[in-house]
Amino acid sequence: MAVLYEIVDAVAHPDHTVSITWSDDVRAVVDFLPIIDRGGWFTPLRDPDYFIATMVLLPDGIGLTWPEEIDYSADGLRREAFPNGVEAGTAAAPRRTGF
Repeated sequence: MAVLYEIVDAVAHPDHTVSITWSDDVRAVVDFLPIIDRGGWFTPLRDPDYFIATMVLLPDGIGLTWPEEIDYSADGLRREAFPNGVEAGTAAAPRRTGF
């Protein structure tokens, strides 16, 4: 299945957010703390150094991953960041969101 939006850049931050830029230059900051707070497999990600050091941008920008197969697709992250879509003229405006 082809992705609609590839991630071209992703930077993890100590506050458990990730700044994401997609191939169409749309940007958002996604907050992963609500997911991490669920515990279980997500618990190791609570350590900010681990969260940053172990995040990997998947080949061809199809998503982000951490150890334990914690994967998020580029399209899923885009829907999380922009549940109502991206309005014309706001394509480059960063937006902060969380799960």
